[in-house]
Amino acid sequence: MAGIIKTFFTKLGFLPEEEDDGIDFALGLSEGDDSVSMDTVLSRETVRRSDLNVLDYRDRERYVRACCEQMAAASREVETQKIEYQTVTERLTDLEEIAQLPASDKDEIKKRAGKILKIEEDESNYRRPVSKITEVQFREMERLEDEIPEVLKTMREREDYQMSVRRDMNLLEGEKSALAYQKKEDAQKAKNTRGYVIIILVTAVLAFVLLLFLQKALRMDVVVAYCVLTGLTAIALTACGVSYRNAQSDQTSAEKQMNRAISLQNSAKIKYVNVTNLLDYTYAKYQVANSYELSYMWDKYKEEKAARNHSEEVAQQLEDARRSLYGLLSHFRLKDPSIWVDQPGAMVYEEEMTELRHSLIIQRQRLRKGIDFNMFNLEGSKKEIEQLVKDYPKYAKEVLAIVTQYE
Repeated sequence: MAGIIKTFFTKLGFLPEEEDDGIDFALGLSEGDDSVSMDTVLSRETVRRSDLNVLDYRDRERYVRACCEQMAAASREVETQKIEYQTVTERLTDLEEIAQLPASDKDEIKKRAGKILKIEEDESNYRRPVSKITEVQFREMERLEDEIPEVLKTMREREDYQMSVRRDMNLLEGEKSALAYQKKEDAQKAKNTRGYVIIILVTAVLAFVLLLFLQKALRMDVVVAYCVLTGLTAIALTACGVSYRNAQSDQTSAEKQMNRAISLQNSAKIKYVNVTNLLDYTYAKYQVANSYELSYMWDKYKEEKAARNHSEEVAQQLEDARRSLYGLLSHFRLKDPSIWVDQPGAMVYEEEMTELRHSLIIQRQRLRKGIDFNMFNLEGSKKEIEQLVKDYPKYAKEVLAIVTQYE
């Protein structure tokens, strides 16, 4: 706004005119035309005194302030667009400088810019694995990276041992059930043998009584029958005794084996509980359900780490390639080499450079029109205030006081 005040005072004759800054901001079209007519835009009215009641202080003040605010807004736009205009002009100048370089220099630029394009193309073709691990899990795996392989090995060994102990427990349980059944069968066999002895003895007594009756009452010779009866009874009782003794022996053996199986089973239970407690602690520590889940997380961590390392390597390669191109461009008379480092395609392909040049020219035309339009508004508002002071000199100090507030 200080520039507006200075220009305003100059127009009123208080300050000498200054020279132009080298850019022609005259009204009208410049650097070619496009489909929209600038004259149409510039012909629009800005601030006018058609409805101004000059004798009313409030109306007069409102009018002058409106002009000042329009001048201030236009001035800000002009300053902003001048900076952009200068930037675009510098980029166009850089393009001309590059175009005029010797062939050897152009070839070296294309070579270094092509390297950037190659790295970017390889990176775009790189198929990054889908991450199936959260960032929290990744950081945890990264923290425990050195111990995870050994933990996995130990966890698997303990799980295998747990399964082995569980299998032994099941086998011992089956053996214990079989021995209990055998013991029951042996007990029943001994009981049956005792019954057989009673039956044999009762049968032998009855047979002896019968033979005695035949001998006494019928005067029959039953000596041989006595011998046969005695022999059969002895043989039957001997067989029952052997069977009973075997049943007792088998029952005792089964009981001993069952006690041994129970003892082994109790020992296996202790081992199973101990290894299960260790596994539960390990699962809780690493927040997994089993070694397979930890192994899955470990594999996904390694995939994600490899992908991130790849990204870091590519980033480093890009940085080195861009630094190399920037270092080369810095040797030439370019306004800002860093801009072209991010546009390597324009350094390699002629059609891209042509499109970029055309785009920059269009941008500069748009900026020039914007500057012209805002300058038109600024000049129009100044002329309105100047004309007001000329038509009503008695309000000059009052108007200048208001204008000064916008400095």
